[in-house]
Amino acid sequence: MTRHIILTLLLWGTFSTVYAQYRQDAWTLSPKISFADYSDQKSWENYSISKVPPISVFLEKGIKDFLSAGGFVGYSGDKYINDTIPDNIMRYRTFMTGAVATIHYAHWIEQLSGHSIFLGDFDLYISGVMQMAFNTANEKHVWQADEEEFSDRKSSEVKFRIRPIFGIRYFITDRFCMLFEAGRGNPGSVTTGVTWVLW
Repeated sequence: MTRHIILTLLLWGTFSTVYAQYRQDAWTLSPKISFADYSDQKSWENYSISKVPPISVFLEKGIKDFLSAGGFVGYSGDKYINDTIPDNIMRYRTFMTGAVATIHYAHWIEQLSGHSIFLGDFDLYISGVMQMAFNTANEKHVWQADEEEFSDRKSSEVKFRIRPIFGIRYFITDRFCMLFEAGRGNPGSVTTGVTWVLW
């Protein structure tokens, strides 16, 4: 049964009409998952770690034959539990929302090359993202060396920033494609996901 389903999907993907690149006036929905950059984090030796990787959902509408715009929401979370002091729990969460504008340029490359380069199934794009990030920290039973006691700390901050995304989509059918992106316009540095063309 599983083989029949896989074969059917492969045949459907092979013989479906593939729409070339980005389409003006189309709505696109893109759920994504990112690989976060933890290089600036302190060492968490002797802690049990659980993470929600950076996830996001982008909704965009085509405005012109080279431009789309829309918005997004995203989330990531980290939790650290001390292996020897179980009351010492650190939680860090980031909620993110904002607006995005995207320039699609695959057809320009085709035109400039006199159509000797054909990118029919690919959408190449650069996005500018205006982010509003809500960062919260909840640290419980943290040892304070100066006071020689344990204490709890909570903090929150809101950050506004403009960040880029450099991306490529490959259309499997006229309404479904895979994507790969780099840039901190997403909640993480390197991102993958899919896109559905809604209508």
